[in-house]
Amino acid sequence: MENQGQEKFSELFGVIQDYSRRDYDHHDKALQIIAGTYVFMFEREDMPDARPVVDGILEQYDYVFTTLERGNLDPLSVDAVVRVANYREEYMEWGINRLGKMLEGVFRRSRVDDTYEDYVGDARIIIRGLEKIVVGSALEDIVENGG
Repeated sequence: MENQGQEKFSELFGVIQDYSRRDYDHHDKALQIIAGTYVFMFEREDMPDARPVVDGILEQYDYVFTTLERGNLDPLSVDAVVRVANYREEYMEWGINRLGKMLEGVFRRSRVDDTYEDYVGDARIIIRGLEKIVVGSALEDIVENGG
């Protein structure tokens, strides 16, 4: 019964892993699935560790996964990091680190790409993601300590 959660979602995680090895459109869909599936740390479901999958996708884009339409940061990539980071307390430091890498990537891109006009807005999206991880951590402390 202990492993039932992982067995129950192994097919879904297999799809996520498969998509993470493909092209941009599949990367986008994998991040969408992660952002929609890894909801919150107090769930009963035991989802597999998606950190390596998210890392694998983001590393390919220097941690700035962009939309095809405008070329700005895809907020979904931030959501995926935040959702995985808030899924388990031990993932939070990883999430903060990855959002830091995203912020660095946005900064580097702003220095080399004169057409990149959305960097301030993209940085705000990442900072909001950091805030969500911190709030998730504080909420967990409140629940664990009974208020």
